[in-house]
Amino acid sequence: MYQIPRNISAKFEFFPGFGWKELFFVLAGLSLGFFVYLILSIFTYSPARYLAVFIFTGLAYFLVIPGPDGSSVLSLIKYYLKWSKKQKRYLYVQGGFRD
Repeated sequence: MYQIPRNISAKFEFFPGFGWKELFFVLAGLSLGFFVYLILSIFTYSPARYLAVFIFTGLAYFLVIPGPDGSSVLSLIKYYLKWSKKQKRYLYVQGGFRD
């Protein structure tokens, strides 16, 4: 008899792919949107100022929610910054012409 492991996540998640870290980022986006809403309410009383709350919260949500491959936009940005700091020039040339 073979034992087949289940997909058990090591971290607590409210629903698949959305845990405490993602909740923190969404709440930070919500608070930033509310702050922009308060700043806009000084200058105008238009209902369009509510869009700031929705836009910042939505951006924060889409930055941290994992995609089909399991990586989020925020993690891809971190991977790119890490990759861009690595050396990309090779020290040794094998065959061909030398510069």
